[in-house]
Amino acid sequence: MSWRGRGRIDPWPGRGPFSYLPPWERLGWLYGRGACWWLFSPSARAYPWSAPVLKPDEEAKILTEQRAFIEEQLKALQETLKKIESRLEELKK
Repeated sequence: MSWRGRGRIDPWPGRGPFSYLPPWERLGWLYGRGACWWLFSPSARAYPWSAPVLKPDEEAKILTEQRAFIEEQLKALQETLKKIESRLEELKK
């Protein structure tokens, strides 16, 4: 818990924009550190062409890597779910 010296206690630690949100819902958690500055900066809106554009083969490579990562995570979560279900069955007996 953070205390800002104004007599109030915030429910989540940290300061700055979006400090009222839990950490996993903040822009920095989702889009990377400093995202609250570059996502909403006037230059990002005024110059959309300044954003990096990926070539189709680069984008395909990134997407296949992300897919493989997500599939690995899915397998791990399914194994964890099986362990939880088996433990619940043991406790019911």
